[in-house]
Amino acid sequence: MSNTAVRALQKNLNSCYGYKLATDGVFGALTESALISVQKKVGVAADGEYGPKTRDAMSWANYSVETGARISCN
Repeated sequence: MSNTAVRALQKNLNSCYGYKLATDGVFGALTESALISVQKKVGVAADGEYGPKTRDAMSWANYSVETGARISCN
């Protein structure tokens, strides 16, 4: 799978969870591995599938409209 949604997930995994994934929009082995680790951390099924339960349990970055800088992760 490859798309802008995957790119947003990769950016968030990097920003809020400290990964250094390429933000290329490709859901490859490294993105899947990072997602599984985060799923374990947030207490959802660690299956490598990005769905509503994972989305809702994860922290997501907030960015400044003016500067684009990350403000926080919640």
